[in-house]
Amino acid sequence: MDRRRFLASAGASAVAALAGCVGGGNDVTVTELPPNTELVKVSPGGGYEFTPDELTVSTGTTVLWKWYDGGHDVVPRDQPSDANWEGHDSLESTGFEYEYEFTVPGTYHYVCTPHENLGMTGDIIVEK
Repeated sequence: MDRRRFLASAGASAVAALAGCVGGGNDVTVTELPPNTELVKVSPGGGYEFTPDELTVSTGTTVLWKWYDGGHDVVPRDQPSDANWEGHDSLESTGFEYEYEFTVPGTYHYVCTPHENLGMTGDIIVEK
């Protein structure tokens, strides 16, 4: 049981439990997501990518970014004019989680700032 832990994730409207296993290196798995939550993997397999790099969700959906490798952030570059998503601009380590509930429809383009020039970018498309 020492390799198993429960991580609490606070959403904008509720607190939900997220069960996960953390092993060495990139051996991070997500076994269960709270309702109305989608997962974006940050650097799975040690690569410079978000997986998926494009995700379409409905308004009110929470997106959970989970780090599979360290040294990455999630920084918005473009978003709808009436949105106020600030992202997470601190570089984090394996196992870290960040989440945001998208309530404004539109396209949100984000990057990992140290690896943007290597193509580490993503898009969240929020539909009504």
